[in-house]
Amino acid sequence: MEVATGTLRVKKERFLGIPLDDIHPEDLDDTLASLLKKDGVCPVVFLNLWDLLKARRNMEFRAWVENAALVIPISKGILRGARFLKKKISHRYYPFDVVIRLLRILEEKGHSLYLLGGKLPYLQQAEKNLKQTFPGLRLVGRYPGYYPLQVEGDILLAMRKASPHCVLLGSGLKGKERWAQRKREALPSSIVIFSPETFDIISGKRIRPSRETVEKGREHIPELFRHPWRVFRGVFYLYYLLLLVVYRIRKL
Repeated sequence: MEVATGTLRVKKERFLGIPLDDIHPEDLDDTLASLLKKDGVCPVVFLNLWDLLKARRNMEFRAWVENAALVIPISKGILRGARFLKKKISHRYYPFDVVIRLLRILEEKGHSLYLLGGKLPYLQQAEKNLKQTFPGLRLVGRYPGYYPLQVEGDILLAMRKASPHCVLLGSGLKGKERWAQRKREALPSSIVIFSPETFDIISGKRIRPSRETVEKGREHIPELFRHPWRVFRGVFYLYYLLLLVVYRIRKL
């Protein structure tokens, strides 16, 4: 299905029952800018293969994906599977690149950003780096993650009072990406993005992978060294292949 917004067309597909948006690179900026015209919370979800499988089994996370303004595939495995099922999903993006393009749009329009997540030293460095790179971007608030539960109400109140156009979420939130789903009613009307990896790159905690590494789909390899237990996810990828075969047979 293609959804038209003015001259902008975004292809929406369901892949293994999960919604995905296929955005041509030349339409990405306009697609992101169009979110600023919407009312309410506008989640932008970056979906890798693991998250896609999680959305099939975890109803809370699936609700976040189903109600997202954009669900952007970031995994080559999703694109390969989509081709196997003859779905029109041909573009994936690296989350950092999308966030940077959104920040440029916010700066050009004189719009605002709120940062929530990470440990305080890295959060402070992220703020410093953003001010240097995007001097026209208005940073209207920040708060580190890993905070005590009793201050959460004050954080959410401060966010609503700041009324940012975009909220960028990093690590240290209870429930990770599901935090935003649980707090949706308390969040300000804004674009909401959960991307700890992007947060870490902006703060300098993590090195941005090379363009070649991203294009070859190898950006996840360093994560295996940091979190070696993830190698056991291979079992779920076998399950993914089985799902693809089952869905393909159903269409025959």
